[in-house]
Amino acid sequence: MAKQPRRKCKVCREWFYPSRDGQFVCSYACASSHGKAVNDAAKAEAQRNAKQQLLKEEKEGRKRRKAKREELRPDAYFLKQAQVAFNSFIRFRDRHHSCISCGITNPLDLHGGQWDCGHFKTVGAHPELRFEERNAHKQCKSCNAGAGKFTRKEATVSQQYEDGLVARYGQDYVDWLNGPHSMTNYRRADFIHIRNTYRAKLKELKQQEAA
Repeated sequence: MAKQPRRKCKVCREWFYPSRDGQFVCSYACASSHGKAVNDAAKAEAQRNAKQQLLKEEKEGRKRRKAKREELRPDAYFLKQAQVAFNSFIRFRDRHHSCISCGITNPLDLHGGQWDCGHFKTVGAHPELRFEERNAHKQCKSCNAGAGKFTRKEATVSQQYEDGLVARYGQDYVDWLNGPHSMTNYRRADFIHIRNTYRAKLKELKQQEAA
């Protein structure tokens, strides 16, 4: 048999001349070490696979539990999420505008911040316009909230809002808002869709702002 070309031992990395095909270690001691290393590598691989499988099962379990919790939540929960997402989008969309009603640019920093998403046609009286972008604009908290401390504003805020809309968009815009609108019967799936839509739209606007 022809002499085998020398090789470097896989264990000790010394050069040697193998006595047979397929010999990759120079001695019995290195062979034993190599066998142990192979076994240790196999055990480590098995442990990694077991850990990955456990993590996968835990992730799937969390997803199932989350889906179960979502099923048990009332529709009002998703309505609130949709409204928060919509309001956040409107405030950011109008970030460069002043208050639609009084025109203030730096209002008092009241509880919850300076700005609200104010609806021209109120949500209570016109629920069909709750998620209509043309019916919602950035509004300072005192104009949107009215109430005790701001009774002077409360008496005229609706007219101021309308005047602000006319000045910004024109009378046709206001006439459309004042006109009749079809009632919308929102369901849970609608709220989830609206929530996801306005979260995505807000994210897109922020990315454009940062670009």
